Amino acid sequence: MIKKILTVAAILFCTAAWANYNDIYIADISYDWINKSEVEKEALISEVRDIVFENPVQKQKGFRALFKDKMKDKNYVENYYAASAGYEEFKGNNISAFYLGKSKYIYMYALQDKNDVTKAYYYDALGNLKYVDFIEGEYPDYPYYSIQYRISGQPVSAIYFVSKDCQYLFKPNGDFEGVWYKHNLYNKKNKVILKRTTY
Repeated sequence: MIKKILTVAAILFCTAAWANYNDIYIADISYDWINKSEVEKEALISEVRDIVFENPVQKQKGFRALFKDKMKDKNYVENYYAASAGYEEFKGNNISAFYLGKSKYIYMYALQDKNDVTKAYYYDALGNLKYVDFIEGEYPDYPYYSIQYRISGQPVSAIYFVSKDCQYLFKPNGDFEGVWYKHNLYNKKNKVILKRTTY
């Protein structure tokens, strides 16, 4: 399930920004991961990890209270159908739909208020809040990163977005999961460990 949630986060936000990194070096990872040596990969992973985990990712206290007005999407029927119909924007929100496998019915949708793009809210098909993404950077320029939390306040994942095509996935403790390049998630050995139908 965690891998599915990592996929969800990587699909949703494919735009945003942060400057003052070694931009040329980091940007290079989006095109030739499978051709890099183990030493080069470790150096890149370390550099990205230092950016994302400059501050430790910890469980957040009082998470439910903080988002009590978001726990239920009051317009979930409309939003569900808008997401199912393929809308990218609907009533002041960026909106995305997520499917399991080849199902034609969505199991989750995400809303991002266009007036506050620092967070994204993931709801199940009945409009119950499941996850919240905290987005760091000067959205909508690349690169940027996001930390995803369950409604319990427990962190789920950290994702560094290099570009639309490329994202680095980490566990909340900083362990490297893999690099998404387009449809495939590669580990350090260039093995495809997960696929996605859209990105």
